[in-house]
Amino acid sequence: MTEMPMHDDSPFYGYNVAAIQEQYVGRGAVGVVDFLLPHVKPGLSVLDAGCGPGTITQGLAEIAAPGKVIGCDLEPGMVARAQSLAEGKGLDNLSFQAGNILDLPFEDNTFDVVMSCAVTEHLSDPVKAMSELGRVAKKGGVVGITRTDWSANLFAPACPPAERFIELFQRGFETQGATMFGGRDLPRMLQEAGLTVDPSSVLIAMNGGYTPGPGNAMVGGWAEWIENLPLFDRVIEEGLTTREELDAMCAEMREWAAQPGTLAATGGCRVVARKE
Repeated sequence: MTEMPMHDDSPFYGYNVAAIQEQYVGRGAVGVVDFLLPHVKPGLSVLDAGCGPGTITQGLAEIAAPGKVIGCDLEPGMVARAQSLAEGKGLDNLSFQAGNILDLPFEDNTFDVVMSCAVTEHLSDPVKAMSELGRVAKKGGVVGITRTDWSANLFAPACPPAERFIELFQRGFETQGATMFGGRDLPRMLQEAGLTVDPSSVLIAMNGGYTPGPGNAMVGGWAEWIENLPLFDRVIEEGLTTREELDAMCAEMREWAAQPGTLAATGGCRVVARKE
């Protein structure tokens, strides 16, 4: 598959790279946004803001049919990929379009359910994005967000290069005024955005799991990130690492991922808020 074009206004994270896109294709609504699914009912309108390749959005469209479901993403290449993956699925209620989560191309009070999965951590002003998600939600509607907090992580057996990866990844985010360690702030941010948070809806979760055989996809996939994301060029420029260290980390992570019986998990927070 050829590399998709990157939007001129995109941040430097580089998820347009084909190898990185493929890591997101396997995600579905079940398992990733389980916390939101009780709120998605047949006939409701749904927005997935920052939909990536749209596989989660497809699952939402299946549940909400015949309700209108829209996936939008900053990257036109991601939108094209999402449209391609949805072809032939018979989801007539599903569409994709380009859109910026900080300035969504929708009227106020448009959607019954608004969702954003692992997007706001990339932003220097996540509360602004959450306010925008609330703007397009209908009164009485819900806004469901997942936000990573990789300050919590588990690796068994120990994997020092993966821990170093997280450290450097976070430093790269910090150069953009963003953070991978901010999941804990999600409930407060949603309240600052004018939404109502039910404490019972706040879920602290670990993402990942145990791989009984060889091929730990999380840690092995991170080697692809090091090799493809512009973020790692920035951390080299900042003097935080060297290409030699990164190359060694990739080799060590792939070796770790190839062994059977590994566990890798990172933390995050998931919240469903309501627009009063």
